[in-house]
Amino acid sequence: MITPDLVTRSNRRTLSLAILKDGQIIVKAPMKMSMQSIERFVFEKQDWIKQKLALIENNRQKYDDIISYKKFLLFGNRYDLKLAGVKTVQTANSEMCIYMPKTTAQEKIMSKIKNWYKKTAKSILEERINYISGLIKIRPNSMKITDSKGRWGACNSRGNISFNFRVVMLEPAVIDYVIVHELCHLIEMNHSKKFWNIVNSFLPNAPELKEKIKEYSFLLTLFQNRN
Repeated sequence: MITPDLVTRSNRRTLSLAILKDGQIIVKAPMKMSMQSIERFVFEKQDWIKQKLALIENNRQKYDDIISYKKFLLFGNRYDLKLAGVKTVQTANSEMCIYMPKTTAQEKIMSKIKNWYKKTAKSILEERINYISGLIKIRPNSMKITDSKGRWGACNSRGNISFNFRVVMLEPAVIDYVIVHELCHLIEMNHSKKFWNIVNSFLPNAPELKEKIKEYSFLLTLFQNRN
C-alpha cells in the first residue's frame, strides 16, 4: 500500500494530495481527521499516484545526465561542458558544447554556468517577447529574470512579467508557450476557462505544450543553492 511521506494538518476542511518533483507524497488534512480516513483517501488515489511516480522515475532515467550535471540543456538539446581557451562562457552549436575559460576554479564552475544561463535567458526572452507581443498585440510594462523554485513565469496586475532563467533549457516551442501564457495573463489574471480560450486563440497547440512542459518540471530543482 502506498503511504504518504508527510501529512500536514491545519484548519482546512478538505483533504488534498500533492506529489513533489522528487517523488515525495504530501497530504494536507483537517486537524481532527483520523489517519484511517487519510489512508483511505490515499488508497483511492493510488492509481493516480503510481502514474505520477512512474513519470518522475522515467524522467530520472531519461534525464539522468542532466540531473547529475554531466550535460546541460539549452533549447531542449544536450550540451557538453568543456574548459577551453576562451574568455567568457560561450556555445559551439555545431559541436553541441558549452565552453568555459580553462582558468575557472572548479568550485566556481556551477555558479558561472548558472549566471550564463541567466544572461542567455534575458537576451533570448527579450527577443521572443518583443516578437510575440507584436503578433498578439499585448505588451508587458517590464520583464525580469528570476530564480524561482516553483514556477516558469509570473505576471502581476501592474503589467509586469517575470520568467525563470531555466526557461531557456526548454524546447523553443515550449518557451513560446510559457511566454504566451504569461502575456495572456495581462488580459485575464487567472486560470479560468476564459483565460485558456485566450491562450488557445493565440496558440492552437497550447494544450499539447501544456502537457509537454510537465515532462520538464524536474528542471526547476536544478542549480538550487549554487549561487
